[in-house]
Amino acid sequence: MLGVRLETELESRLTALAERTHRSKSYHAKVALARYIEQEEAKEKADRESLIRWEAYKENGESISNKSVINWLDSWGTDQEKSCPEK
Repeated sequence: MLGVRLETELESRLTALAERTHRSKSYHAKVALARYIEQEEAKEKADRESLIRWEAYKENGESISNKSVINWLDSWGTDQEKSCPEK
């Protein structure tokens, strides 16, 4: 069980939403919290992956040139779309 104190304005907005949708305030709070947690977990995962890539780059120095990436992106949506550049 979790108790949350809300500012007056947020509480009023939540109450109004619950009334308009014929759902409980708890329902909306659970949905909002689940979405927020998913978003934060995705950010954490992206941060971890970035750190792993950075460590790998520091070890081996392998990278893809900016020019290669720009050429690839410029080809998007054309008849001659290029494949993703590789190391």
